[in-house]
Amino acid sequence: MPLSEADRRAKLNELHDLSRGSEEFEGGVTFEDDMDALVVGDWAFFAIDEIGDLALSFHLDAHPLAVARLTRFLVQHEVPFVLTESFTIDEDDQVVFESDTGADLPDR
Repeated sequence: MPLSEADRRAKLNELHDLSRGSEEFEGGVTFEDDMDALVVGDWAFFAIDEIGDLALSFHLDAHPLAVARLTRFLVQHEVPFVLTESFTIDEDDQVVFESDTGADLPDR
């Protein structure tokens, strides 16, 4: 059964509270109402997926050390999460997932 809007928001708020003052959330954390997501700086975001899991996505250009520090923090604090596909930001400031662009992504 899918989570209610209130349960989804509560799950994200728990993580938001945990992130306060933590260096691992480089660039700060903001709650984006229009996306129902927590945005970490300009390089990652958390959302609740369709089955209720905390889903973590990284920007294609996210620094590997920042990614490692953030994921290690989550594991150390026993925060269950799933990694989802990477994303970029298009010229209209919209999030575009890797699967939405297909062959348009540069080789990394």
